[in-house]
Amino acid sequence: MLRIRHSSVKRITDLQGALDGEDTVEQTYVPTAFLKVAKDKMDFVPTVVNYIYVQSTFNNIKAIKTQYPFEPLRFVMHPVFDENYNKLFEPLCVTDKQMHDFIRVTQEENDKVVFLSNLDYACRPSQGVQIIDGQFAGVVGRIKRIKGNRCVVIPIGKEIAVAITGLARNQLRALTDQELQAEEQTCTAMQQHE
Repeated sequence: MLRIRHSSVKRITDLQGALDGEDTVEQTYVPTAFLKVAKDKMDFVPTVVNYIYVQSTFNNIKAIKTQYPFEPLRFVMHPVFDENYNKLFEPLCVTDKQMHDFIRVTQEENDKVVFLSNLDYACRPSQGVQIIDGQFAGVVGRIKRIKGNRCVVIPIGKEIAVAITGLARNQLRALTDQELQAEEQTCTAMQQHE
């Protein structure tokens, strides 16, 4: 996941097109929605204009960052603790499963899908669940109550979170801590390539 400083709809669209043309990039993704862009015009535009997901190796992403100096691409950093409990920061690496679920949920227009603005609440630990029935069967997230409604929240680090609303209890399966850890494991490939 990369952060783009001072981004705009046109800049992020142009950058995504350029990165899609790179041989070293497997996939890029920017969530979009069909929104009003002018008084009488609707179009698909990015819903989160400062972030772009790039699937590649750490070394390839470092090379891409130097290749596009006009775009201030930055790693999204998150805190980790070493064996002496010293706080360090490392680039956020999203697991393939978590990103696949996020893309699947945000890829199409759906009234049940909502981007969350209260990331402090959305990213707090809670019961892990897997959706077992319906359009989003197989998606893993965390159960939250938002405005009294049961939702499954898929956070990407502490930067972006999306919620699926209107789910019945019988559509969900509670995950054990071990199952949830396996689903949300921290990507260590980044550190291995440094």
